[in-house]
Amino acid sequence: MIPKDLFALDLGTTKFCLAFLKGGARGAAPSVEIIGVPAAGMRRGMIADIDLAKKALNTLLEVSERQLGIDVRRVVVGIAGSHLQGRVVSSAKSLLLGTVHANDMRDLVAQVEADFQLEARELLHCVPVHYRVDMREPVDNPAGFSGRVLNGDFFLIDADKTYLKDVVRLCNQCGLEVVRLVSEPFASASVTVPEERKNLGVVLADIGGGTTDGLVFQRGRPRGGFTLNVAGALMTHDLAIGLNLNLEEAERVKVFFGLRPINPSDTFEVRDLKGRSRLIQWSEVYPIIGARVQELTAMLSRQIKPYALGTVGGAGGGLGGGVMLTGGASELRGMADFIEERLSMPVERVRPTLSLNAETTIPATSGASNVPSTQTTHTSTAFATKYATVIGLLNLEICHANDRKKDRRIHWSSRYVSQFVNWLRDLS
Repeated sequence: MIPKDLFALDLGTTKFCLAFLKGGARGAAPSVEIIGVPAAGMRRGMIADIDLAKKALNTLLEVSERQLGIDVRRVVVGIAGSHLQGRVVSSAKSLLLGTVHANDMRDLVAQVEADFQLEARELLHCVPVHYRVDMREPVDNPAGFSGRVLNGDFFLIDADKTYLKDVVRLCNQCGLEVVRLVSEPFASASVTVPEERKNLGVVLADIGGGTTDGLVFQRGRPRGGFTLNVAGALMTHDLAIGLNLNLEEAERVKVFFGLRPINPSDTFEVRDLKGRSRLIQWSEVYPIIGARVQELTAMLSRQIKPYALGTVGGAGGGLGGGVMLTGGASELRGMADFIEERLSMPVERVRPTLSLNAETTIPATSGASNVPSTQTTHTSTAFATKYATVIGLLNLEICHANDRKKDRRIHWSSRYVSQFVNWLRDLS
């Protein structure tokens, strides 16, 4: 089931991005339109100036409504920044009937959400890591097992409640109704990391403009999260200072050379702050940008080392799937190889992929049945890495709609989408 007029909003540090999921006509697969404008009023993934952010968001909505020919009203919004926190907690409940039922699992989730909700924090996600019946080995699905006590470990992501109110208020002032808030690394992971990698143990690092947001998976489930305040915009800023350029010219230099130029002898013509033309060589760029990416790698290493050693929460399993990079700054040439050499584990860049279904009615034939049938065609579309968050937001909302429609156990990223926060009704 594809929700009607579904919009996802990414308030990034360097760009504001809106994605629109448009239903296909006559059984055709739905399509996605993505529109972006330069961000304003943002710093390190968070609002720093409400007036500037409001002006940029209004610009995005004006451009989007003009290009799409449709009013933008209800949006799913991504949340980023260092205020996001992830942790694993444990809880338990008695089995009154002596057998685990679906209601017991739902009740345990509700119990965790109530017990671990802090006054100044808002819980965005509550993801079951595994369950245990009495003292048995952990399992993913305990339904039907006999026992006395159901235990569960859960991965929680929460956020600063007052900041979330500011995000909602900003959207409301621009005529938008926020229907759901989702942590951005959670969204990105849902469209970038395959199940096999999650089972092996893997780290997703979404390197955006202002922050590098990440999730750690072990044995198929999220185990940890992090936000690093080093990303693409800081690399550009370093080059601007080091080479005496404006930010636009510095960005062009960064994209042209990266960490591994096509030809080290190439030069790139720029204009400095006084408007004078000059040629830039890779030997001038690499010491500047390399130092910043080295810092990012060291920060990433500190975050993932306990998981690689299998020492966090007794999870074990290590990180056999390595590190996967996404986000706009991951496109920097040579980034994956640079980080891989220093982490001594596999590192690769991955694009977000959205799977959509198209239903086609097959006319009746003269065979055994004269009733038309419906055939479902699965299509997958890959998008640029800079759209990982906004595509992930669309994906999770589609999964959320499907989960409401179907009463069955499904994958973690689709069932345990962000919980609806009560105060959204008051502000929207």
